[in-house]
Amino acid sequence: MATLTVRLFDYETLRAQLTPGSRIAVLSCGCCARLSDGLGGEQGLASLTEKLVADGFQVICREVLPIACAGDSLKKNIGEDGIRRLLDEADVIIPLACAAGVKRAQESLPGARICVVTRTVGKGTYTPEAGARLTESPVETGLTIDSTEGLTLAEAAA
Repeated sequence: MATLTVRLFDYETLRAQLTPGSRIAVLSCGCCARLSDGLGGEQGLASLTEKLVADGFQVICREVLPIACAGDSLKKNIGEDGIRRLLDEADVIIPLACAAGVKRAQESLPGARICVVTRTVGKGTYTPEAGARLTESPVETGLTIDSTEGLTLAEAAA
């Protein structure tokens, strides 16, 4: 079962939160967030990076982490030098990941400005035919799942 995550807001809202010319690192989960209708993975990373670059932001790091919530994911994928570079050079780090992946980024990059752009809505399934379907959601999300097939992520986001 995958942890399913949705965008908190649209790209225009994100862009308004960034300073022109900002140096940005985009870290994308290649596991659950990739299954969240393309939020993460290479597709989500490429889509966000293209928009940021087109709007004049410097994307200084773009990395797909196999499992962003794994405790040593950043260290394994970008190494100690990469972590130091992010801390020294990035103005903003945008993790395209579930809440656990965002927390790992915050722990691995203490003091860095982490721009949270996602919200984890629960657990569910994924098939290429049906896409991501939310089947379990914590009470605090306020979502009610009345269907045995679950909710689409568009329905959950609404």
